[in-house]
Amino acid sequence: MKMISTVQELEALMADAAQASAVALDTEFVWERTFYPKLGLIQLAIEHDCYLIDPLAVKDLSALGKLTANPAVTKILHDAQQDLTILKNATGALPLNVFDTRMAFGFCSDTSCLSLAGLIQELCDIELPKSETRADWLRRPMSDSMLEYACDDVKYLTDAMNNIISRCEKQHTKSWMLEEMKIYDDPELYAEIPPEEYFMRIKGHGRLKRPQLAVLRELAAWREKAARKLDRPRNHVVPNNALIDLSYKCCGTMDKLSSVRDLSKNAIGRYGDNLLKCVRAGRAVPEDQLPQSTPRSRKNGYTDLVSDAIRDKAAEVNIDPTLICSKGDLNNLLNNKKQIRAREHKLFKGWRDEFMQKVCSDNEKVAEKMTAAKE
Repeated sequence: MKMISTVQELEALMADAAQASAVALDTEFVWERTFYPKLGLIQLAIEHDCYLIDPLAVKDLSALGKLTANPAVTKILHDAQQDLTILKNATGALPLNVFDTRMAFGFCSDTSCLSLAGLIQELCDIELPKSETRADWLRRPMSDSMLEYACDDVKYLTDAMNNIISRCEKQHTKSWMLEEMKIYDDPELYAEIPPEEYFMRIKGHGRLKRPQLAVLRELAAWREKAARKLDRPRNHVVPNNALIDLSYKCCGTMDKLSSVRDLSKNAIGRYGDNLLKCVRAGRAVPEDQLPQSTPRSRKNGYTDLVSDAIRDKAAEVNIDPTLICSKGDLNNLLNNKKQIRAREHKLFKGWRDEFMQKVCSDNEKVAEKMTAAKE
């Protein structure tokens, strides 16, 4: 184990790492009272040699960014997206050539949801300690147990990757697994959602009518911008329930805001004018520009049939059926929703198309329904 605390040490380490075929990466961060995670530690392993990069001491992480963006070096992570997003924001570099052990394991087993500890236990027969799961990674100095815990998160990942690849080769799913890893090369995966689109992620938005949705869109966009600027969690600015209730009631005056569910007096005092401005803006949206309501997906009679066939074939080839398609997504496809362009649906692309051909070859009714959905 070696601590990297200067730019010069980081650059030297990155020069060595660039010569490796693969490196393991992980991050430790604190994310309780801020909008953006506060990066506390970066772990890197070359084979079993572990290095800890202190981002509180090393202010320029661009050398690490060159490594994460280097297509010649495989970056091994477990449950990769969150760590990669944090590293992308810290280094300014978009990741390339990523191997996610959590997802990859789903191509040689019935689950892609194992924790890191569960995966290492399964693949390496090593039990990782859980002593520092709630540690403050911004604290300095870090304890020996914290440093050991951090190293454990990366020093077995290369072995895990090699084991997964070997298993996938034996059951002929390696090409599918490697194809799926390409999703991490897509810059859109790490992009912040536009503030104007966030309202669709708020639970309960589907119960609102289109004029109320227009109000919610304004409120959610304002809150998103405010939360980012203040670097505070969204619900610490204004809770989701308050945005939904305010959109439903469309309060027009300051005294009416006190009736809004979960909207505190402090929030009214600080943000009341902004909230009312959003309500007015939402109510002024012309009818032809109102957001579309989310249609309730009616149950398609063939969804269970196709879903069961997918599950059975997945069990036969030993992969996690959830990697193929969610039941809701499948139901929408079979309903031929207008917003779904069937020929561009993921079930008709790449390894999933190959998998579905196997499903259809075994089930005539499924083949008929999938052909109809595609046309």
